Amino acid sequence: MGWRFRKSFKIAPGIKLNLNKKSTSVTFGGKGFHYTVNSNGKKTKTAGIPGSGLYYTETTGGGKQNNSTPPPPPQPPIQNSNLNSWNNDGRKKRGCLFYLLAFFAVCFAISLYALAWIPAIGFIIYFAIKKDYNGTKRRNIGISIAVLVTSFIVFLGLSTSEESLTGITAEWGKTTYDVSETTEVKITPTPSDADITSLEISENNVAKLDYSDGKAVITFKESGEASVFFTANGDIDSNTTTITVTDQAAEQAQKEAKEAAAKKAEEEAKALAEKESAEKAAAEQAEAEQKAAEQAAIASQEETQQEPQEQMVWIPQSGNKYHRNPSCSGMNNPTQVTISEAQSMGYEPCKKCY
Repeated sequence: MGWRFRKSFKIAPGIKLNLNKKSTSVTFGGKGFHYTVNSNGKKTKTAGIPGSGLYYTETTGGGKQNNSTPPPPPQPPIQNSNLNSWNNDGRKKRGCLFYLLAFFAVCFAISLYALAWIPAIGFIIYFAIKKDYNGTKRRNIGISIAVLVTSFIVFLGLSTSEESLTGITAEWGKTTYDVSETTEVKITPTPSDADITSLEISENNVAKLDYSDGKAVITFKESGEASVFFTANGDIDSNTTTITVTDQAAEQAQKEAKEAAAKKAEEEAKALAEKESAEKAAAEQAEAEQKAAEQAAIASQEETQQEPQEQMVWIPQSGNKYHRNPSCSGMNNPTQVTISEAQSMGYEPCKKCY
């Protein structure tokens, strides 16, 4: 038994380069299905269920070419199908189903064109080591290189493009504002390089949003409290923050009005207290004066009652006698005086009356 050599190199996901003693091959695929192309033209398809031991292998091509005996021309199939049919000259005639499948295959290939550079590397290696029987080696390598370059450029463009937005975070800085304030809310996208094409603020009665050039400027409309969140790109919601908006000017005016009303009420209460105090003092003074007058009257009466009253007498218009009885001695219009007064005027008592 002679020496054998086999070594495999993984050059890209799903692509391996196999080196043998007499040939080189490239394998596409992984567990369950893979396709191998040999430098001798041998092609092997293998499909199976991993872990079950069941697999199917089909090998085509390979071997040496016999130039003296050309292979017989392919015979057209007897049965007709919806996919292919045969012309009179032996060539296949393509049906509508073939072109429909080809269209979907092209669309699928375009959608995966950004990854076409991976198999293009394998084709370049394959065409480079394959013998050029038909003179198409240079053309095939050129096409593979073109696919490699263009698809890799597309791949780089897609890989450097902005990722899709998955979430946003709103940072308010504080939760209490005045109705006259304007603030800028920091909106952070997740991932950080995702693009926010539109931004809306939730329905509320205290604030409105002006979003432009990546800046979320909030203007407060009226005082109140509301739970506010933002919606980016139509369906990505931010965290919810409870915002309180106050009207300091109105509160200050209300405070001053209350203070003025309290001061006025205090002054009115003070004036009323002073008035009541003055009225009370006047009433007390009047009462004191009345009591003093009453006490003086009582004292005077008591004094009058304590002193003996002087006897009163009657004196005539003419004569020198004073009388106890005004009708004594036929007096006409006598005058009543005290006895001391009568005596001081020189009158003497009447012998009839006394």
